Amino acid sequence: MDFAQFFNVYIKPRSSGQLNRDGIEFRYTAASILVACSKSDMDRDPAEEQAIRKILGDAFEVPDGVIDRLIEVGETASEEEYLNQITTFVNTQFSTQDKQFLLEKLWLVALADNRVEDTELDFITRIAHAIDLDKDAIKAARWVADNKPE
Repeated sequence: MDFAQFFNVYIKPRSSGQLNRDGIEFRYTAASILVACSKSDMDRDPAEEQAIRKILGDAFEVPDGVIDRLIEVGETASEEEYLNQITTFVNTQFSTQDKQFLLEKLWLVALADNRVEDTELDFITRIAHAIDLDKDAIKAARWVADNKPE
């Protein structure tokens, strides 16, 4: 399954208006962005994949089989596919609070291996700007991720 098929099956909204954080479309959208973030440094780090699995399981209750599919799709989709389709979707369907929540989760993925590569910082910054969040939102999300209890 390529990214376009995955998007149309799992993410594309069934209705208009903002998504509920508990809804499947919200969870799979967030998952797709987290997977793209882990790819941004071109290093397949087991700590980052483990962080994604934990976030998706804990925060979004995404089943393991779907997580596997998301990671597989993420490995084959280009970053531009993610950025163009997903950020447009996030802008129309996510509240500001949910965008901030997503940004915090991106930081958790980037910090999972105890270092933030320039490419990861660039990716997070581009995503934040694409979903209409400013540098203060980026700093606040980083602070939350840095201070999250284990």
